[in-house]
Amino acid sequence: MADAQRAVAAAAPDVVFDQAASRTVAELRADYFHGARLMMALLAGVIVALLGATALGIVGLASYWVEQRRRQIGIRRALGATRRDILHYFQLENFLVVSLGVVAGALLAYAFNLGLMRFYELPRLPLAYLPISALALWLLGQVAVLAPALRASAIMPVQAIRSA
Repeated sequence: MADAQRAVAAAAPDVVFDQAASRTVAELRADYFHGARLMMALLAGVIVALLGATALGIVGLASYWVEQRRRQIGIRRALGATRRDILHYFQLENFLVVSLGVVAGALLAYAFNLGLMRFYELPRLPLAYLPISALALWLLGQVAVLAPALRASAIMPVQAIRSA
């Protein structure tokens, strides 16, 4: 090692060759990308928080729909609709609402990707993100509406008609 240090000093006298302060490439890489990893973790936390707020909004809206249609649900149950029919009704309705939102968002994303809309000269995102995010929103919508839909399907016809 001493011969290597002398050879380096002779070949390039201005090079700092300090073995005690040297670090491995893995350590240098970890230090270099520390800020980027921190930013990714922060953005992931914001995404999770926004998805949680979206899910709570869907749950609240679906619960409101159930309460507003309590009598209608009771009448449907009295006419022979099963719990499964009521559950499917609310899930289908929510799927259609989420689909409209996904289509509107996809059109905006497509216009942005074509360059028709520019915001602060942000770079274009890969189009592969579009179906992935649409699928995630559809799944989130179906999971979020499940609890209110199950409550709606548990409404007994007599209770719904008497309480209205």
